[in-house]
Amino acid sequence: MKLRKFLARDARSGLEQIRKELGPDAVVVTSRKTPDGVEYMAGRYGELEDRVMSSDISGGVEESSSIKRELMKLRALMQNQLAGFAWGMEKRRHPVRVHVMQKMLAAGFSPRLARLLAARLPRQFSVSQADAWLRQVLIRNLLTQEKSSLPGIRPGIWALVGPTGHGKTTTLAKLAAEAVIRHGRASVALVSIDTYRIGAQQQLGAYAEMMGVDSVMAKDAAELPRILASFADRSCVLIDTAGFAHDDTRLHRQMEILSAVGASCVLTLAASTQGTLASRIVQRYGATPLSGVALTKLDEGGQWAPVLDCVMRAKLPVACLASGQRVPEDLHAANAAYLVDRALRASGEGDFVMRAEDWPMVAGSAAENETLREAS
Repeated sequence: MKLRKFLARDARSGLEQIRKELGPDAVVVTSRKTPDGVEYMAGRYGELEDRVMSSDISGGVEESSSIKRELMKLRALMQNQLAGFAWGMEKRRHPVRVHVMQKMLAAGFSPRLARLLAARLPRQFSVSQADAWLRQVLIRNLLTQEKSSLPGIRPGIWALVGPTGHGKTTTLAKLAAEAVIRHGRASVALVSIDTYRIGAQQQLGAYAEMMGVDSVMAKDAAELPRILASFADRSCVLIDTAGFAHDDTRLHRQMEILSAVGASCVLTLAASTQGTLASRIVQRYGATPLSGVALTKLDEGGQWAPVLDCVMRAKLPVACLASGQRVPEDLHAANAAYLVDRALRASGEGDFVMRAEDWPMVAGSAAENETLREAS
């Protein structure tokens, strides 16, 4: 690798100069203070990697691998420093754009979406104009369904799917109550294929008895075709499913059966689900086409932005909102403006609010971790 010497008055200007001339693959090999400032010896990572690979071929595998690992760490550390400097420079050059990114990241939206929207922000906007623009863009991209399209209100076979603990059974009872109001008791039936959670079928049976509708507790999902045939005269059949985790092998089989019987599947997802988990749930359950998502447990607080981010990226319409245990009072039609306003408002709450001096460190840490992931 060809090394180049860089001399700068201080560390910041030196690293910026190296990044500008050598690009994102720059690696600092040595640095030392001189009477004139700071002297660096640096080169491009790709060139050094080629040299290490050549050394592997000649027999120094263990030594060259160790060198390569150390270089990866050096590169990641440099990316950390440069990202922190870049954040400060961006804030000076485009303060409103940085304001939008900070607002979205603090609310819990993904860095990917925050970068995308900040880059598209019209440059002439003031902070207040940027806030209004961001709100409208998020509302426009958050799909929702009309109340007339709610499961239960719209006739058909509906199945609520999702992991355990996200409110499937309670939400299904609320939808069933709405269906009874719309279609009458004789036109509604409830089916449970959840044989895994203790008390799940008894809970649904109690709701069915309270509403005066027929219900069947299946031994497993394989019984669905026979059960649904017996309810062929019903306007609305609602199915409570087993709450498999997103990585459970039994999930795929259950979703296949639901698809085969013509059920419209609605993903039930707690609004405050952590972002990475929400993304995996949406991806795994979405392998079989979903009709929409029911956002539940809105009364429990937390950040809603990560779930909204996942739902928007998957282009899944929000079917309904559920909060609390009352049946059916705590069921609401989806409202994009309400969800976005609530998500953005969360960015200014609590002891976990980022301070101005924290952002460069966060940007640097994220860049360092990304570099190490790419290298591994």
